[in-house]
Amino acid sequence: HKPGALQPQLSPENVVIVGLRHADPAEARVLKDSRVSAFTMTDIDAMGMRDLMHEAIRIATSGTQGFHVSYSPQVTEFAGWEAGSGGITVRETHQAMEAIALSGGLLSMDVSGLTSGLEPRIAIDTVNFVMSAFGKRIL
Repeated sequence: HKPGALQPQLSPENVVIVGLRHADPAEARVLKDSRVSAFTMTDIDAMGMRDLMHEAIRIATSGTQGFHVSYSPQVTEFAGWEAGSGGITVRETHQAMEAIALSGGLLSMDVSGLTSGLEPRIAIDTVNFVMSAFGKRIL
């Protein structure tokens, strides 16, 4: 705690992982020992994306000014795309992004995994997910 030193801006109890599909034993142990909340695909199946996102947003915004979202297309199961195999459905991804927008707490967002080799249909859907998170609506 030197004067002028950077102080942590992120509290583990506000970090939420949604759609966890795999964790090796060491990773699982670290997550269980941390104060990070992790919702697996099993949790999504049991709770439904709507209720799970309400809980995730509640955790992320508890005592904060808002939250950041990090998204990778690999979390979404696109038909015929191996990288997303076993992931959140396209509809569930939109539902999560719509919940993020409705919460009014989104401060920033990053998208990883966008490469020049990414199939155009996946890139287009990813852009649509991002627009949903920032409030784009059908009507």
